[in-house]
Amino acid sequence: MTPMEEASSTRTILSRGCLHHSAYEWLTLISTLFIPLVVGILTIVLPLQQQNLSERQNENSKTIAINNRLQDMELLHDQQKQMILNVYEKDLSDLLFKYSTIQHFNDTSDEDEDTVKIHDDDNDNDDERVSLVIRTKTLHALRQLDPARKILLIQLLIDSGVQNRINISHADLSSLVFTPGSFYNHLQFVNVVARNITLQRVSLHQSNFSYSILDESSFLESNCSQTDFSYASLQRTDWTNTDVSQAMFNYSNLLGAKITPQQLAAALSLQGAILPNGSTTLV
Repeated sequence: MTPMEEASSTRTILSRGCLHHSAYEWLTLISTLFIPLVVGILTIVLPLQQQNLSERQNENSKTIAINNRLQDMELLHDQQKQMILNVYEKDLSDLLFKYSTIQHFNDTSDEDEDTVKIHDDDNDNDDERVSLVIRTKTLHALRQLDPARKILLIQLLIDSGVQNRINISHADLSSLVFTPGSFYNHLQFVNVVARNITLQRVSLHQSNFSYSILDESSFLESNCSQTDFSYASLQRTDWTNTDVSQAMFNYSNLLGAKITPQQLAAALSLQGAILPNGSTTLV
């Protein structure tokens, strides 16, 4: 037999041997090769999945911890602000009680005319000192309180009867939202920063907002009759259906304000005011 014939015969035998294997033998062979392959793949994939799961769990835990921390800090800050308001209320009550006790003692004492005059001077000095202390405590508290508690502080001043004689100039009262239907007649907001405050459907009869910055605030449907807005910045304010009869707008800036010519005609004075269209009234 030639070499070529021997090679051909060998290939034929090998081919027949491979084709004549049973299905069971093929499955056994495949499983023998496949199972280690799967095990190897799972050995690599499962730890990676476990690592990814652990990382996600860690991220979720961190997120929850951060949110809890933020909530705790927010609660703590809220409690601190409430404590500031409570301390202010107590200090205000103590000062007013002490001052009224001294004044009552001086009023009921039986003394000669010269002594009474001296006590009157002392009363004036006591009044100035008490007012100065209240002003200092008020401004200090306002700098630390949120808008909602600032309104409560202002209400405390009004209820105690000292709001009209306490100068809160330069205080930042921006973004305050007053309850609709409230009465704040004779409110004294002189020379304050009060941007974007909401005073809708509020009674502000004979109040004073002179020299204040009130840009982008809303006085919608409020009663601002006989109120003083002289030298105030009132840019882009809303006066829709607001009563401004006999109000004073001397040298105020109403640029871009939503206020009608009829409303302006009802005002007491517009001397030197900048009107919504940018024009200036005659001095």
